[in-house]
Amino acid sequence: MTNFPVLGRSFLYSRFWLGQQGFWIFLLLMFVAQMLGSTLDFPLLRLSASLFLSLFLISGVRSLSPRRSVRAVGCLLVMAAIVLRWLGHALPTPAIIGWGLATALLVMITLTLVSIDKVFRDDSPVTAARVMGAVAVYLLFGMSWSYLYGLLDLLLRDAFNLAAALDIGDPDRLESFTYFSFVTLTTLGYGDITPVHPVARLCVIFQALFGQLYPATLLARLVSLEITSRQSSRPPTIGEP
Repeated sequence: MTNFPVLGRSFLYSRFWLGQQGFWIFLLLMFVAQMLGSTLDFPLLRLSASLFLSLFLISGVRSLSPRRSVRAVGCLLVMAAIVLRWLGHALPTPAIIGWGLATALLVMITLTLVSIDKVFRDDSPVTAARVMGAVAVYLLFGMSWSYLYGLLDLLLRDAFNLAAALDIGDPDRLESFTYFSFVTLTTLGYGDITPVHPVARLCVIFQALFGQLYPATLLARLVSLEITSRQSSRPPTIGEP
């Protein structure tokens, strides 16, 4: 006999992990694993980052659009990004790594735009979910830029000045761009990795500008939403229509 309570709990768990909450959790885990992978020479961390990326992309499909056609296209892109990511571990050729970075970058850009729309779209009250969405946008932007830097490093000769011991397509070299992306996003500028090619320098400038403007814009938007919400919920005083 079927155990309906167990099935009900399994359905709720699947909705949690494949919904918005799982989307944020997998994003955070992927960020932590990829940052640790760039500092610790531990293959399990690289596999963990790929696993969290796969789960993150799967959970992100539900956030794309309610339209089935859009989700179908999103599923195809996500599956391509996942397959190429894992194939890159077995066959780390420049072509496979490049196509994997390109598809992952396209999906990440799409998820970033969708998340921005959800955070800033309407005048609903400021909730914990909206604040978490704003943080997710910041992390998504940093991760997207890291894939872009990795792609530029493959396509453009001497786009970045990195350690000479790291070859093109080396996992340590690719993971170092996650570190470089967030250093640029927060405008720390340590100088251990520097852009050399004009296209790479242009991308760094745009990311640094976003890193400065986004927190200010976000805070102003959230404060205005909170003020509007409080004013609309405040009961009218005597003499007001």
